[in-house]
Amino acid sequence: MCRSKNIVLFIALLLLIQNNFYSQNNSKVWFDGLGRSFFSRDAIVDKLKEDTISSRNVSSGYNLLDLNTHVNPSKDIEIFAQLRIKNQFGSFFGSGTNINVRQLRASGIINNKINFNVGDIFLKQNHFTLYNNNEDLNFYKYSILNPYLDIIHYENFYIDNRWRLQGIQTDFSLEFDRFIRTFEVDMFITRPRGSVQLNNSSFSPDLILGGGSLSSKISNNLFFELNYINLYEIPSSGTTNISVRNPVYYSALTYQYKRNNLNIMHKIKSGFSRRNWLLSDIGIDMYDSIYNFTEGMFFEFENKILNKDSTFSTIIGFRYVDPNFRSSGAQTRRLNFNNFENTVYPFYTNNYINREVSLFDITTDENIYNQELHGSLMEFNPMYSNVNPYGLATPNRRGIYAELNWKSGEVFETNLTTSIFEEVIGQGTTNKRNFLSFLINTKINIDQIFNLKKEISFCAFYRNENTSRFGDSISSVNLSSEILNSVLNIELGNKIYLQMGINQFKSTGNEFLTNRNSYGIIQSFSAVSYDKMDFLNNVGIYYKLKDNIYANIQYNWWGSIFNNSLKTDFNYNRILFIFSVTL
Repeated sequence: MCRSKNIVLFIALLLLIQNNFYSQNNSKVWFDGLGRSFFSRDAIVDKLKEDTISSRNVSSGYNLLDLNTHVNPSKDIEIFAQLRIKNQFGSFFGSGTNINVRQLRASGIINNKINFNVGDIFLKQNHFTLYNNNEDLNFYKYSILNPYLDIIHYENFYIDNRWRLQGIQTDFSLEFDRFIRTFEVDMFITRPRGSVQLNNSSFSPDLILGGGSLSSKISNNLFFELNYINLYEIPSSGTTNISVRNPVYYSALTYQYKRNNLNIMHKIKSGFSRRNWLLSDIGIDMYDSIYNFTEGMFFEFENKILNKDSTFSTIIGFRYVDPNFRSSGAQTRRLNFNNFENTVYPFYTNNYINREVSLFDITTDENIYNQELHGSLMEFNPMYSNVNPYGLATPNRRGIYAELNWKSGEVFETNLTTSIFEEVIGQGTTNKRNFLSFLINTKINIDQIFNLKKEISFCAFYRNENTSRFGDSISSVNLSSEILNSVLNIELGNKIYLQMGINQFKSTGNEFLTNRNSYGIIQSFSAVSYDKMDFLNNVGIYYKLKDNIYANIQYNWWGSIFNNSLKTDFNYNRILFIFSVTL
């Protein structure tokens, strides 16, 4: 009953606010947002006879409404609040309904010159200072799994590879008649983490992230950019006497020009990082000392050619990242395998063992993803990402990369990416790992080929990663991972599509996991071997009522097959329903 009263009061308050603001001069309030209904039913396939303890099927779901309230007390100021009402399936009369504030921000313009944002802000600079890299196995561009991806990104605030942080940000720009054309400045300071209680008598200090950008258009062909970022802790805000410092510096020079029907760009990027821990003496002398100081640099030279109608582009470049380069804002991962727990059937078999992470979990479960910046390198699973597990800023890499994009009218488009890298220094041995990756993503619009009235398209994605290291029988490495995704879309009626998808991931070989201490220093290595195949196959109906409204029902088969007598295969199926409305 209390829940029901809260909901009624909440709605009444919104209506009161709206009427109040519309009655005032020069004031506005308007709304947008998102509504979603989600239901899933996972079941154990009968072939899994080794599990008689777990429930044969598990259902879950919810209804939610995210109401974005925009209040404009003046033409230059906006107050934004995102309020969420969420009701779990099985709850009635307000029971199980939660109401919370999901985002809160004030933004505006001062004297038509300086922009500012205070509260929940989304920040990004570049791949080496501040960047929210895509998750492992990101192959969703034309996939039937896109509804899952939309939920993962929305629930974890993954917007345009930006990190969601709380703080203040401001920017302004200037224009000139001579010497340089434009000059743009962006600055921010945020608090990714407040003081946290570690035990009964100790608290961790506040974690602060600050930085800024300077960019200038020197001429129509020449551009210059500087970025700076620093992740640090404030010792006086906690009781521990150790705090991290991680400043990163970045510069880039871009030269672009036109030749015939081609747009050509050359870009040089370079910078360096420093990281150390400050030991603050709490004794009589009260002196500070630096512990575990490291310094590393990076360099990248990239060339891009784009034809006039944007149907063809190619990129080729060289990248070097020092083994000691550390950038918390760019190397923090979305998936942390050191703190990973599946939410769908986390245990299986009669021995009640932990179910290993699979393709299904990475591509469908929004609850396993990370939203916080980390001061040290996070653990990763080399089976799913080993070439660049920390994005382009992955340390201890040097090599070349290339990309090709081609589009033939409305009929065909493809993306081809490849890279050849090696370690700068060996880990645990003088021999170095070699990394080779290859990716192709293609879409064919069959209806355009045969001039059909209904849409029919076929999409295919393939990625292969190979890691090798020569050596004796103990130190050698040979790991191969590949993922295949194919989707067929057939329009049955007006914006009603039949979708069929096959998703398979396979990894075989051996590697060594790196064990680091809390300061990121390598302590030891753990030998691991892989011989596993994950699968996630789908068939469903997708109904696009409008550009902002869709309904999707799917039937999924998912699981893992191990070529190892010590591990038990698992096999499940799922019925999924999603109804989504963007207001």
